[in-house]
Amino acid sequence: MFKRKNSLNIYSKIRIYFWPKKGFLRNFSYYWKRLIRIPDTSFSISMGFSVGFFVAFTPFFGLHFIISGIISWLLKVNIFSSIVGNFFASFISYPLMAFGMFFISNENNVEGWFNYFVYFAKTALPIFSGILIIGFVLSFICYFLINYVIEVFKNKLIRGK
Repeated sequence: MFKRKNSLNIYSKIRIYFWPKKGFLRNFSYYWKRLIRIPDTSFSISMGFSVGFFVAFTPFFGLHFIISGIISWLLKVNIFSSIVGNFFASFISYPLMAFGMFFISNENNVEGWFNYFVYFAKTALPIFSGILIIGFVLSFICYFLINYVIEVFKNKLIRGK
């Protein structure tokens, strides 16, 4: 019933996965509407979003969704909003971390374990400590912003009924 008349080839499926046919703005608005319409308290949704937003600024590449889900589960806040917040923050955090690593790290030849740890301490630790401060401030701002938007939306829904 919901299948295409002409199925897509593998190239088209990969292209649509990385560059959606209707554009990124449509995907953004879809997830934004899903986030606002979650049937949960505004505290839970906004706290989950800010947890996910903060976790995206940590140096654990590839584990952000898992870590934000676990932290949200432990704090008993909305897990889906945490994943959405992590998704949105990745567009900010990854370029900042790449920019920092590109301009601060200038040693390319690292020999031996001790030199590797020295190299890590000189380059990665300052970048990640700075990026975590930025992540904390932005997630704090996101909490209040998302909380306000959800409260306004839910009050509009209640008055509309």
